[in-house]
Amino acid sequence: MHRLSAAIGLMVILASGGSAAWAQQQFDGRWNIEAVPSKGGCARVYRYTAVIENGAVRSGAPRRATIRGRLDPSGRIQGTAESNRAKIEVTGSLSGRSGSGHWSLQGRRECSGHWRAEKQ
Repeated sequence: MHRLSAAIGLMVILASGGSAAWAQQQFDGRWNIEAVPSKGGCARVYRYTAVIENGAVRSGAPRRATIRGRLDPSGRIQGTAESNRAKIEVTGSLSGRSGSGHWSLQGRRECSGHWRAEKQ
């Protein structure tokens, strides 16, 4: 009986780990991001491409911005984008093939706004 309980417990742990991995993999791919300022000294809309692989977020275009972050299985995202010595903090969530959230820039210019993303 103890072996059966242990086997069932192990299967539940493995199954939940697999579903977490699948949950992250549903977001894998290239994403188009549009960052719109709403406060501070930033005036233009910024567009970036990011790539998600197994919950890790990175830049999808060389030399534009360095994008780093993590995505949890529920779609919540947290990360940074760095460009021209400016660091942008990003939070938000993805669901299906779209997402949204907030960003803030600290540095030479201070500003913040919202972002939207669509999976390519």
